Amino acid sequence: MSSIEASPDRFEFVDSLRGFALFGVFAANLLIFAGVDYLTDAQRVAAFTSPLDATAFFLERFFIENKFMGLFAVLFGVSFWLFLRRLDTRGAPAIRVFHRRIFWLFVFGLAHGWLLWCFDILRFYALWAVLLPLFVRTAPRRLLAMALFASVLLPALVEGANAWIPASPTPGPDYDAIALAAFSKGSYYDVLRANWQYDWYLTLSVGQIAYQVAMFGRLLVGLYIARTFDFRTLDGYRTMLLKIVVIGGVVGVIGNTVFATKLLSHTGHSALLAFTRECVIQGGFLGFTLAYASALALAFSSVRWRPVIQLLSPVGRMALTWYLLQTIFGIVLFYGLVHRPALVGHVPPSLIAIMAVAGFGAQIVFARLWLQRFRFGPAEWVWRGLTYGEAPVQRTAALDDAAV
Repeated sequence: MSSIEASPDRFEFVDSLRGFALFGVFAANLLIFAGVDYLTDAQRVAAFTSPLDATAFFLERFFIENKFMGLFAVLFGVSFWLFLRRLDTRGAPAIRVFHRRIFWLFVFGLAHGWLLWCFDILRFYALWAVLLPLFVRTAPRRLLAMALFASVLLPALVEGANAWIPASPTPGPDYDAIALAAFSKGSYYDVLRANWQYDWYLTLSVGQIAYQVAMFGRLLVGLYIARTFDFRTLDGYRTMLLKIVVIGGVVGVIGNTVFATKLLSHTGHSALLAFTRECVIQGGFLGFTLAYASALALAFSSVRWRPVIQLLSPVGRMALTWYLLQTIFGIVLFYGLVHRPALVGHVPPSLIAIMAVAGFGAQIVFARLWLQRFRFGPAEWVWRGLTYGEAPVQRTAALDDAAV
């Protein structure tokens, strides 16, 4: 067995799909680090006049934004079930160990979100994951209904209810402008202060409520998939996967057209219209997410494409490490506290797209090199040690010596 292959109790397709999801997360997050998402539409058009930049920004919103973070959440739900099954076969107290695992994930996320980047998602995964054990015995059909309700209908209900709330006569602080100023030319204290302000603004916003419940729905989708899908026999699901690609693709095109073009977003406070629009958008997000996963599963089951998809597996096995390192990369590359002049707000979307592809290519190379010598990524090694209360064997050579 190659020194970088996953252990027998892992599914390489799941690792590859997680690596694929991490690429989309990286591409979406780079736009935020670069300050593009903090700009108003008018500021963005004035700053980046090339049609290529407008196209790159549109394509990111259409194909990437919210779709890959949703895929990451689906995979978290899948991993939860696989983790429980693995511990059950070893006779370990699975739920207790799982709760300890997500507690430390919450600590990672809290430190990441408060000290580095307010858009951290780890702490919210950990908080929602507390509820997952409640669904392990739910009948699959009922679980799927709950997952779709939380993924699509519940966020739409939140947006519909929000349309009834009258707008405040006095607008609040412009947090995007605060973030741009702090991240482009502020000290670490300024960055930290703006980060905290933006974090609470996001946490307390109605839009964040809709986003959070949608993410929980995707955790349940992942749990449903893991309970009803055998990742060892992808060939047996080809017909179903093709249907999901087609149906998810059609629903995704409709929903993401509404999202990316901001269709029906300036039509007053009609609760029914807000509900309908959010239903279409969330359905589009989920449609593309499932279509992407199914297309990758079809490619992985192909002799021709499997070696290509397998290149993503090492990154997927080190997903926590790379998620955190991507933040360091974004801060170092764009923020003014690291270098002058700051690149925040000045790098066009087309160049950011190139950075995303090149940067992720480097991550693939470094992940492969790392796993030739070590069993876990640095963050995964720490996380595993905290979960089980002992430092796991890290070097592959030490493991081989112990087996002799």
